[in-house]
Amino acid sequence: MRDFSLLDGRIQGVRFGRGRPVLAFHGFLDNAMSFKPMGDVIEGVEIWAIDLPGHGRSEGLPAGEGWTLMQWLPTLGRLLDELAWPSFDLLGHSLGGILAQMLASVDGRIGTVIALDALGPVADTDDGNLDRLQRIYDNRGIVDSRRRYYRNPDQLWQARMKGRFPLSERSARLLSWRGVGVNDQGWFHRYDRRLREESTWRLTESQIRALLGRIRCPVHLAIFESSPMSQVMDLIQGREACVPELYSQVFPGNHHEHMETPEPVARWVESVLG
Repeated sequence: MRDFSLLDGRIQGVRFGRGRPVLAFHGFLDNAMSFKPMGDVIEGVEIWAIDLPGHGRSEGLPAGEGWTLMQWLPTLGRLLDELAWPSFDLLGHSLGGILAQMLASVDGRIGTVIALDALGPVADTDDGNLDRLQRIYDNRGIVDSRRRYYRNPDQLWQARMKGRFPLSERSARLLSWRGVGVNDQGWFHRYDRRLREESTWRLTESQIRALLGRIRCPVHLAIFESSPMSQVMDLIQGREACVPELYSQVFPGNHHEHMETPEPVARWVESVLG
Protein backbone atom coordinates (compact mmCIF):
# COMPACT_ATOMS: atom_id res chain seq x y z
CA MET A 1 0.00 0.00 0.00
CA ARG A 2 1.59 3.26 -1.19
CA ASP A 3 0.19 6.78 -0.83
CA PHE A 4 0.16 9.33 -3.65
CA SER A 5 -1.25 12.80 -4.21
CA LEU A 6 -2.32 14.84 -7.23
CA LEU A 7 -3.42 18.39 -8.08
CA ASP A 8 -1.09 20.05 -5.56
CA GLY A 9 -2.23 17.71 -2.81
CA ARG A 10 -5.94 18.40 -3.21
CA ILE A 11 -6.54 14.78 -4.28
CA GLN A 12 -5.10 11.98 -2.16
CA GLY A 13 -4.92 8.31 -3.03
CA VAL A 14 -3.48 4.87 -2.34
CA ARG A 15 -1.90 2.34 -4.69
CA PHE A 16 -2.50 -1.39 -4.24
CA GLY A 17 -0.84 -4.29 -6.03
CA ARG A 18 1.69 -4.34 -8.85
CA GLY A 19 1.27 -4.43 -12.62
CA ARG A 20 -0.93 -2.72 -15.19
CA PRO A 21 -2.16 0.59 -13.73
CA VAL A 22 -5.90 1.13 -13.27
CA LEU A 23 -7.36 4.36 -11.92
CA ALA A 24 -10.12 3.61 -9.39
CA PHE A 25 -13.05 5.74 -8.17
CA HIS A 26 -14.97 4.64 -5.06
CA GLY A 27 -18.64 5.01 -4.15
CA PHE A 28 -20.59 7.78 -2.43
CA LEU A 29 -19.25 8.58 1.08
CA ASP A 30 -16.67 5.77 0.78
CA ASN A 31 -12.96 6.36 0.17
CA ALA A 32 -9.91 4.81 -1.47
CA MET A 33 -9.80 1.97 1.07
CA SER A 34 -12.87 0.57 -0.68
CA PHE A 35 -10.38 -1.09 -3.05
CA LYS A 36 -7.93 -2.48 -0.48
CA PRO A 37 -9.57 -5.94 -0.23
CA MET A 38 -9.32 -6.34 -4.02
CA GLY A 39 -5.82 -4.85 -4.03
CA ASP A 40 -4.68 -7.46 -1.52
CA VAL A 41 -5.60 -10.35 -3.83
CA ILE A 42 -5.38 -8.98 -7.38
CA GLU A 43 -2.51 -10.11 -9.62
CA GLY A 44 -0.83 -8.23 -12.45
CA VAL A 45 -2.79 -5.03 -11.75
CA GLU A 46 -1.87 -1.91 -9.80
CA ILE A 47 -4.97 -0.12 -8.49
CA TRP A 48 -4.52 3.66 -8.19
CA ALA A 49 -7.46 4.41 -5.88
CA ILE A 50 -8.18 8.08 -5.25
CA ASP A 51 -10.30 9.68 -2.57
CA LEU A 52 -12.89 11.52 -4.65
CA PRO A 53 -13.25 15.25 -3.88
CA GLY A 54 -14.71 15.79 -0.42
CA HIS A 55 -14.13 12.17 0.58
CA GLY A 56 -11.41 10.49 2.63
CA ARG A 57 -8.37 12.77 2.72
CA SER A 58 -9.13 14.77 -0.44
CA GLU A 59 -10.28 18.38 -0.42
CA GLY A 60 -13.79 19.24 -1.58
CA LEU A 61 -14.51 20.80 -4.94
CA PRO A 62 -14.08 24.58 -5.02
CA ALA A 63 -17.32 26.28 -3.99
CA GLY A 64 -17.70 27.92 -7.40
CA GLU A 65 -17.62 24.61 -9.27
CA GLY A 66 -20.83 23.26 -7.73
CA TRP A 67 -21.80 19.69 -6.90
CA THR A 68 -23.76 18.31 -9.84
CA LEU A 69 -22.15 15.22 -11.36
CA MET A 70 -21.25 17.07 -14.56
CA GLN A 71 -19.26 19.57 -12.52
CA TRP A 72 -17.01 16.82 -11.14
CA LEU A 73 -15.68 16.03 -14.61
CA PRO A 74 -13.25 18.97 -15.06
CA THR A 75 -11.44 18.03 -11.82
CA LEU A 76 -11.19 14.40 -12.94
CA GLY A 77 -9.97 15.57 -16.35
CA ARG A 78 -7.22 17.65 -14.74
CA LEU A 79 -6.27 14.59 -12.72
CA LEU A 80 -5.85 12.59 -15.94
CA ASP A 81 -3.82 15.45 -17.45
CA GLU A 82 -1.40 15.33 -14.52
CA LEU A 83 -1.01 11.54 -14.60
CA ALA A 84 -0.41 11.75 -18.38
CA TRP A 85 -0.75 8.02 -19.02
CA PRO A 86 -1.00 7.12 -22.73
CA SER A 87 -4.50 5.78 -22.05
CA PHE A 88 -6.59 5.06 -18.97
CA ASP A 89 -8.38 2.01 -17.67
CA LEU A 90 -10.98 3.10 -15.11
CA LEU A 91 -12.41 0.99 -12.29
CA GLY A 92 -15.38 2.48 -10.49
CA HIS A 93 -17.83 1.37 -7.84
CA SER A 94 -21.32 2.91 -7.59
CA LEU A 95 -20.83 6.71 -7.81
CA GLY A 96 -17.29 6.02 -9.03
CA GLY A 97 -18.60 3.79 -11.80
CA ILE A 98 -21.05 6.48 -12.89
CA LEU A 99 -18.27 9.08 -12.96
CA ALA A 100 -16.05 6.72 -14.96
CA GLN A 101 -18.82 6.23 -17.54
CA MET A 102 -19.48 9.96 -17.78
CA LEU A 103 -15.77 10.66 -18.18
CA ALA A 104 -15.52 8.05 -20.93
CA SER A 105 -18.33 9.78 -22.81
CA VAL A 106 -16.28 12.99 -23.13
CA ASP A 107 -12.62 11.90 -22.96
CA GLY A 108 -11.08 9.84 -25.74
CA ARG A 109 -8.15 8.74 -23.56
CA ILE A 110 -10.29 6.19 -21.71
CA GLY A 111 -9.47 2.70 -22.95
CA THR A 112 -11.71 0.59 -20.72
CA VAL A 113 -14.35 1.18 -18.07
CA ILE A 114 -14.92 -1.48 -15.42
CA ALA A 115 -18.02 -0.53 -13.43
CA LEU A 116 -19.15 -2.26 -10.25
CA ASP A 117 -22.89 -1.96 -9.64
CA ALA A 118 -23.39 1.22 -11.66
CA LEU A 119 -24.76 2.11 -15.08
CA GLY A 120 -25.55 5.80 -15.42
CA PRO A 121 -26.73 8.21 -12.73
CA VAL A 122 -30.12 8.51 -11.03
CA ALA A 123 -32.57 10.11 -13.45
CA ASP A 124 -35.43 12.51 -12.90
CA THR A 125 -38.22 14.00 -14.97
CA ASP A 126 -38.52 17.63 -16.01
CA ASP A 127 -41.23 18.14 -13.38
CA GLY A 128 -39.12 16.39 -10.75
CA ASN A 129 -36.21 18.72 -11.45
CA LEU A 130 -38.41 21.78 -11.26
CA ASP A 131 -40.03 20.60 -8.01
CA ARG A 132 -36.59 20.10 -6.49
CA LEU A 133 -35.50 23.54 -7.71
CA GLN A 134 -38.55 25.02 -5.97
CA ARG A 135 -37.71 23.16 -2.76
CA ILE A 136 -34.10 24.34 -2.82
CA TYR A 137 -35.25 27.89 -3.47
CA ASP A 138 -37.78 27.81 -0.65
CA ASN A 139 -35.05 26.56 1.74
CA ARG A 140 -32.52 29.22 0.70
CA GLY A 141 -30.37 30.41 3.57
CA ILE A 142 -31.09 27.27 5.59
CA VAL A 143 -27.78 25.45 5.85
CA ASP A 144 -27.47 22.28 7.91
CA SER A 145 -23.75 21.79 8.32
CA ARG A 146 -24.02 19.95 11.63
CA ARG A 147 -21.85 16.93 12.13
CA ARG A 148 -22.79 13.99 14.26
CA TYR A 149 -20.15 13.29 16.89
CA TYR A 150 -19.31 9.99 18.56
CA ARG A 151 -17.64 9.33 21.91
CA ASN A 152 -15.17 6.85 20.45
CA PRO A 153 -14.20 5.45 17.02
CA ASP A 154 -15.99 2.16 17.69
CA GLN A 155 -19.34 3.98 17.71
CA LEU A 156 -18.43 5.58 14.41
CA TRP A 157 -17.74 2.40 12.47
CA GLN A 158 -20.73 0.72 14.10
CA ALA A 159 -22.90 3.49 12.64
CA ARG A 160 -21.25 2.91 9.26
CA MET A 161 -22.31 -0.75 9.40
CA LYS A 162 -25.98 0.32 9.55
CA GLY A 163 -25.96 2.77 6.63
CA ARG A 164 -28.08 2.66 3.49
CA PHE A 165 -25.86 -0.14 2.19
CA PRO A 166 -25.04 -2.31 5.24
CA LEU A 167 -21.43 -3.35 5.70
CA SER A 168 -19.67 -6.08 7.64
CA GLU A 169 -17.65 -5.00 10.65
CA ARG A 170 -14.41 -5.60 8.73
CA SER A 171 -15.45 -3.37 5.81
CA ALA A 172 -16.91 -0.65 8.05
CA ARG A 173 -13.70 -0.49 10.06
CA LEU A 174 -11.63 -0.31 6.88
CA LEU A 175 -13.57 2.61 5.39
CA SER A 176 -13.87 4.45 8.70
CA TRP A 177 -10.12 4.26 9.30
CA ARG A 178 -9.46 6.64 6.40
CA GLY A 179 -12.56 8.80 6.55
CA VAL A 180 -12.73 10.05 10.16
CA GLY A 181 -11.59 13.01 12.22
CA VAL A 182 -11.55 13.96 15.86
CA ASN A 183 -11.77 17.28 17.73
CA ASP A 184 -12.77 18.48 21.18
CA GLN A 185 -16.40 17.50 20.46
CA GLY A 186 -15.60 13.89 19.59
CA TRP A 187 -15.08 11.59 16.60
CA PHE A 188 -16.81 12.32 13.29
CA HIS A 189 -17.09 11.28 9.63
CA ARG A 190 -14.87 13.74 7.79
CA TYR A 191 -16.59 13.90 4.38
CA ASP A 192 -17.55 17.31 3.00
CA ARG A 193 -21.04 18.09 4.33
CA ARG A 194 -22.05 19.57 0.98
CA LEU A 195 -22.17 16.02 -0.36
CA ARG A 196 -25.41 15.58 1.59
CA GLU A 197 -27.11 18.48 -0.16
CA GLU A 198 -29.73 17.83 -2.82
CA SER A 199 -28.60 17.84 -6.43
CA THR A 200 -29.70 21.06 -8.08
CA TRP A 201 -30.42 19.24 -11.32
CA ARG A 202 -30.49 15.64 -12.59
CA LEU A 203 -30.34 14.32 -16.12
CA THR A 204 -33.51 12.85 -17.59
CA GLU A 205 -33.56 9.21 -18.66
CA SER A 206 -33.33 10.15 -22.35
CA GLN A 207 -30.28 12.33 -21.63
CA ILE A 208 -28.60 9.52 -19.68
CA ARG A 209 -29.13 7.09 -22.55
CA ALA A 210 -27.73 9.62 -25.01
CA LEU A 211 -24.68 10.05 -22.77
CA LEU A 212 -24.13 6.28 -22.52
CA GLY A 213 -24.36 6.10 -26.30
CA ARG A 214 -21.32 8.38 -26.59
CA ILE A 215 -18.97 6.00 -24.78
CA ARG A 216 -16.53 4.72 -27.39
CA CYS A 217 -14.56 2.26 -25.26
CA PRO A 218 -15.58 -1.14 -23.90
CA VAL A 219 -17.65 -1.03 -20.71
CA HIS A 220 -17.51 -4.09 -18.44
CA LEU A 221 -20.36 -4.07 -15.93
CA ALA A 222 -20.56 -6.14 -12.74
CA ILE A 223 -24.04 -6.46 -11.23
CA PHE A 224 -24.33 -7.72 -7.64
CA GLU A 225 -27.51 -9.73 -7.48
CA SER A 226 -28.60 -8.66 -3.98
CA SER A 227 -28.01 -4.95 -4.57
CA PRO A 228 -30.67 -2.30 -5.35
CA MET A 229 -29.43 -2.18 -8.94
CA SER A 230 -30.58 -5.75 -9.52
CA GLN A 231 -34.12 -4.70 -8.57
CA VAL A 232 -34.46 -2.39 -11.59
CA MET A 233 -33.25 -4.72 -14.34
CA ASP A 234 -35.76 -3.42 -16.91
CA LEU A 235 -34.18 0.01 -16.56
CA ILE A 236 -30.65 -1.40 -16.60
CA GLN A 237 -31.31 -3.51 -19.69
CA GLY A 238 -32.64 -0.44 -21.49
CA ARG A 239 -29.46 1.45 -20.64
CA GLU A 240 -27.24 -1.50 -21.56
CA ALA A 241 -28.68 -1.42 -25.07
CA CYS A 242 -27.44 2.17 -25.47
CA VAL A 243 -23.77 1.43 -24.80
CA PRO A 244 -22.00 0.59 -28.09
CA GLU A 245 -19.74 -2.07 -26.50
CA LEU A 246 -20.90 -3.48 -23.19
CA TYR A 247 -20.22 -6.76 -21.40
CA SER A 248 -22.02 -7.64 -18.18
CA GLN A 249 -21.36 -10.18 -15.45
CA VAL A 250 -23.59 -11.05 -12.50
CA PHE A 251 -22.03 -11.83 -9.12
CA PRO A 252 -23.70 -13.01 -5.92
CA GLY A 253 -23.65 -10.58 -3.04
CA ASN A 254 -24.58 -7.05 -2.07
CA HIS A 255 -23.63 -3.53 -3.13
CA HIS A 256 -20.15 -3.69 -1.53
CA GLU A 257 -19.36 -7.25 -2.58
CA HIS A 258 -15.99 -6.14 -4.00
CA MET A 259 -15.05 -5.52 -0.36
CA GLU A 260 -16.85 -8.40 1.31
CA THR A 261 -15.77 -11.19 -1.08
CA PRO A 262 -13.09 -9.62 -3.27
CA GLU A 263 -11.52 -12.68 -4.92
CA PRO A 264 -14.17 -13.35 -7.63
CA VAL A 265 -14.32 -9.68 -8.60
CA ALA A 266 -10.52 -9.42 -8.64
CA ARG A 267 -10.25 -12.49 -10.92
CA TRP A 268 -12.85 -10.94 -13.25
CA VAL A 269 -10.98 -7.62 -13.40
CA GLU A 270 -7.77 -9.50 -14.20
CA SER A 271 -9.50 -11.29 -17.08
CA VAL A 272 -11.00 -8.06 -18.42
CA LEU A 273 -7.56 -6.45 -18.56
CA GLY A 274 -6.03 -9.49 -20.15
